[in-house]
Amino acid sequence: MKYKSLLVKFSGEAFGPKGGKVDPDKVQKIASEIQALRSLGIKVAVVCGGGNVIRGREVKKAQQLKADYLGMQGTLKNVKPLVRALDKLGIDNQVYTSFSLKAEYPTFNQETVNKDWQSGKILIFAGGTGHPFFSTDTASVLRSLQLGLEVFIKATKVDGVYTADPQKNKQARKLTKLSYQKYLSKELKILDLTAVAMASSYNLPIRVVKWEAGRIVELAKGKNLGSLIS
Repeated sequence: MKYKSLLVKFSGEAFGPKGGKVDPDKVQKIASEIQALRSLGIKVAVVCGGGNVIRGREVKKAQQLKADYLGMQGTLKNVKPLVRALDKLGIDNQVYTSFSLKAEYPTFNQETVNKDWQSGKILIFAGGTGHPFFSTDTASVLRSLQLGLEVFIKATKVDGVYTADPQKNKQARKLTKLSYQKYLSKELKILDLTAVAMASSYNLPIRVVKWEAGRIVELAKGKNLGSLIS
């Protein structure tokens, strides 16, 4: 097994269309993937994106503060059905939110998080970092470092890091392996620069892979999918 502990960030679109309802079938696929990872003895943490609700970077700067807080709250829209799906599968899990959210779940506390992690629970993190202007990518790196994980996997709609948006530019080239410094110097877009800079400071590998059922399991087993930033 290549990775024994990992954090997966599932983008908001993995849960449903932007502005639409959460799709139960999509949630079930995510829950089943987590179940498969756990059955292999892999310790799993999850960050749920909120891009199906709102993206702070897609609004005007004057509105970003409000949009970011709405986005943090919006991550709960995806967390709640995922918890229900995991509960139905009998998978012990615990949600922690950032301090900025008022929810039925406890806020992040390093000591209690560590206890739940050591007990084998699937940990789900909502609300990003709790601060505006920081993405759920940055929150994913932060939580990965706090738990001492081996890798952060971004499961998204694009199969890796490209020189440009492949959905807009047919000349875009896929970069299967690149350094943190190359990513930062070229100011690439699939992850925000703050997240990559933080990962670079602590040598946390980042994998970017297109989300499809079975792909996170394959990656954990050692199959070379998507892109590696290290």
